[in-house]
Amino acid sequence: MRIDPRSDPKIQNPLLNLYMSKYLETYVKLSKERVIFLSDDFTKEISSAVSALLLHYDNENNEDDINIYIHSSGGDGASLTNIYDVMQMINAPVKTICIGRCYSAAAVLLAAGTKGKRFIFKHARVMIHGIQCAFPIITDVDQAGSSKYYDFLNKYNDNILSLVSKHTGQHLDKVKKDCKQDLYLDAKGALDYGLVDYII
Repeated sequence: MRIDPRSDPKIQNPLLNLYMSKYLETYVKLSKERVIFLSDDFTKEISSAVSALLLHYDNENNEDDINIYIHSSGGDGASLTNIYDVMQMINAPVKTICIGRCYSAAAVLLAAGTKGKRFIFKHARVMIHGIQCAFPIITDVDQAGSSKYYDFLNKYNDNILSLVSKHTGQHLDKVKKDCKQDLYLDAKGALDYGLVDYII
């Protein structure tokens, strides 16, 4: 038999309920102040929600900052470019702030904030790398199709790394070399690399 924790007095926790209600209330208040907290891995659902908020805030007021606090391990590349393209399209300045960590796709999004409005907390960390993808086992029959898939992945990887190059000012060849494996940076390292403008 399935028990609904909301109706079972043995499971109900008034302190937890109070915490959750205050937690949600805080997020609602922050959303009214044009603050987005991005603390999940990038998925289709997350990117759609963030993009919708960006469009809403820009339509409401395209002069004031939109603030994105990022604490994420990254995620799907298509979800990254979903948010990225909307950020570049809107007129409102987008302030990006790294709290905790910005790894992989999250690091690209951090760097894509409006120049002069990209921040990192002093104990936060950043990691950049090329796209991560499992490559299928190749047979003689699949060789032609796999070659096309490999070419697609190379172009896709170059596209993502070109975004890092564009927003950091680093030469693309350097970015490609650095991102052959995971490159971890502390706040100072992220600042020196050009991923952010200021350390908080």
